[in-house]
Amino acid sequence: MLLIDIHTHNCVAEHAIYNCSNGYVADKRISIGIHPWHINEKWEREFNTIAEIAKADNVVAIGECGLDKLKSPVSIELQKEIFRAQALLAEKVEKPLMIHCVKAYNELIPIHKAISPKQAWIIHGFRGKPAQAEQLLRAGFYISLGEQFNPDSAKAIPAESLFIESDESNVAITDIYAAVAQARGTTVEELALQTIKNAARCGIIL
Repeated sequence: MLLIDIHTHNCVAEHAIYNCSNGYVADKRISIGIHPWHINEKWEREFNTIAEIAKADNVVAIGECGLDKLKSPVSIELQKEIFRAQALLAEKVEKPLMIHCVKAYNELIPIHKAISPKQAWIIHGFRGKPAQAEQLLRAGFYISLGEQFNPDSAKAIPAESLFIESDESNVAITDIYAAVAQARGTTVEELALQTIKNAARCGIIL
């Protein structure tokens, strides 16, 4: 059974998207971007490098990138500037955007509305409550759940908007699928088939 891991820092499974934070990796399907925790004065140079790498066939998503009001070392205004640049890059290379967002959905959603992207925007590692999930869904986001998720939110997210990930967890992706499936009252097989369809709809080739 094919279980897509939409975002991982550890997994080397065949059907996983490896978040590539230390330079280009040629032998995996990867995502690449500037994380809001890692912004520094050389970010423009780093972005230019990422823009070139993003053209590679094995780069299947841009990110993770995003907004973080708790841990980013720079202002939210600079974070927004860098995030917009990566969102527009995703549009240019026609690849989905993997998003890290902490305490900044009120800033994120207007950016989505202003850009009106054709590419999928995926909130990774979502732990919020159903009302927050519904706000994001109304705005047109996809939501990815990892090891730590709100069971009520897992029930509320429509299957066609859902992904599963391992992120930095050491828990097997099979166990995360099982936990989400149990929370949703469905089977792992049904959940896996739906995430395959969702990936295809987002243009992700795995």
